[in-house]
Amino acid sequence: MEYLHHGTLAVPRGLEHAYEAARAYLCRDPHERVLFDRVEHDRFGRSFRLRENHRNNDYFNPNTDTIGWDPYSALRTTGGGRQSPALGLGHELDHAAEAPWIADRLRKHREGRYDDAEERRVIEGSERHAARVLGEDARHDHRGTCYRVSSPVLR
Repeated sequence: MEYLHHGTLAVPRGLEHAYEAARAYLCRDPHERVLFDRVEHDRFGRSFRLRENHRNNDYFNPNTDTIGWDPYSALRTTGGGRQSPALGLGHELDHAAEAPWIADRLRKHREGRYDDAEERRVIEGSERHAARVLGEDARHDHRGTCYRVSSPVLR
């Protein structure tokens, strides 16, 4: 598979257009712009890889520094709100951008509706801020139902 490199982030050539669309959209929020800078210019010596999936399953795997993203999977929140696939990418970028030892410590603390303190940090922090700036709906838990859209920036 051929990758295009954005500093320390490798993006598959076939995912580049969706990544660029999501990046342009998310970078309208200053906090998201910082997350892209941190992942594309990692200060801890890591190299990240973006991997496309079609299973409505965004994730960050800290063992392999892989960010999994479905660019056509939007989220209906438990409160009936909607979030774009781009916001899902931003959520995973925040997990990747955090110092590994801090994220590891936060993942060990259970937080009820957020699963753990790391999910709560991201959802109540950068994700909520970006949702407000971009006119999307905020979440109040780590739940929701996925549905398909035709663009990473639609909801």
